[in-house]
Amino acid sequence: MEFEFGLPVQKLNEIQHSDFIWTWKSNKRSSRMSLWLPYYGKAEKIPRSKHWKISYNGGILEVDLSSIDFIMLYGATGDLPVAFLDELSQHRITLIIHRRNQPFPYVFQPVPSSDDADVLTKQILFRENQIKRVYIAKTLIKARLSQMAGMLAISPTVLSELAKSKKIEDVRAIEAHQTARYWKQYFTGLKLDVSRREQSPIASALDAGSKFLYGIMLRWILFHKMSPCHAYLHEPSSYPTLAYDLMEPYRYIFEEAVAAAAASGIGDSKKLVAKSLSILKDNLEVIVYVPATRQYVRRKNLLHGAVLALRAYLLGEVPRLVLPQEGKRKGGRPPKTGYRLPGETKPGKENGGI
Repeated sequence: MEFEFGLPVQKLNEIQHSDFIWTWKSNKRSSRMSLWLPYYGKAEKIPRSKHWKISYNGGILEVDLSSIDFIMLYGATGDLPVAFLDELSQHRITLIIHRRNQPFPYVFQPVPSSDDADVLTKQILFRENQIKRVYIAKTLIKARLSQMAGMLAISPTVLSELAKSKKIEDVRAIEAHQTARYWKQYFTGLKLDVSRREQSPIASALDAGSKFLYGIMLRWILFHKMSPCHAYLHEPSSYPTLAYDLMEPYRYIFEEAVAAAAASGIGDSKKLVAKSLSILKDNLEVIVYVPATRQYVRRKNLLHGAVLALRAYLLGEVPRLVLPQEGKRKGGRPPKTGYRLPGETKPGKENGGI
């Protein structure tokens, strides 16, 4: 590996996956890749070459832009040369600049053309199709209810009603009723006489945890070229509702973190939020088993997997939406998921960063 100013210079084809750089083949018929780079610094054209050197936090990436179809600069701080933007347009590359706490990212989009894997069009068409929309919403809520089951008994009748629901309003009504029961049990377990909607240190910590997961989910929605504002369960389309849709099966991650922080006896709101987020970050690094794909991954990769699951379903690669959920190893034939979770690891492996 080369070094420049003490930083490693990597070729794009050397990178498969790490916690800091992601590459992703856009579809089965294309050799062009999507690229996510954290904390971009600058881009410089290499003299007498088609390649660019892009510096980021931790190294320099040498890139031939003809091999790219999408770039996300996450937490960018540097300048973008106009010549770099011109070449992105020449190669019809979409560029997004995003930060976790930035709800509306910057998007540099060349004039649209046909795309073999036009997931955005599929996303909107499925949203307009009430049968498909209700199916996606039911799948998300069923996964959410399965995570509530550890604290709350979900009767077979409720699951049957959910399965028979044909209107999005019916799905929301079932979710609202069971969620109200869940929060009552949640706060009873913490020995607190408050509700989820009341202002309290617990509510502030839950809101902070939700915002933290939302930022991660939004990153992957944008990375896989979906619209964050076209959802199936939540409305309207004036804010990034899809992130909240896909968070439903994974809310337990921050809810458990807040419960653990509250159990430590912290009463101050700011300290409770800080403690909850610290536990949440640790919990995201825990290695879990995913029966649907028969993989061990860190829990944070479930969030990326939810986006991959929806993408595979929208593009018709699988007949059903199969969300990744942690569970125990079991026999039998696994379902067709249409994706593999990134970051596969082994139990007991040392944790890495988010």
